[in-house]
Amino acid sequence: MTCRELFERLSEYVDGELSQEICEEIQRHMEGCEPCVAFARTLKTTAELCRRLPSQPIPSEVAADLRAVLAAHLPR
Repeated sequence: MTCRELFERLSEYVDGELSQEICEEIQRHMEGCEPCVAFARTLKTTAELCRRLPSQPIPSEVAADLRAVLAAHLPR
């Protein structure tokens, strides 16, 4: 696994959404790559902090604007 491949999968790794096989590939890569370890540590800390924040509803006009922007930019 390359650093780029790790970066592309790291969010899923932190969230526990990957297969055991891919998790093992990521762990093997990080055994020899301190920059990826540091990046993973930072992402994990950020995710944990975000989970602690209270959830707040999005105002309906903001939600509508967001849906419009996403619809305009995402393939159908």
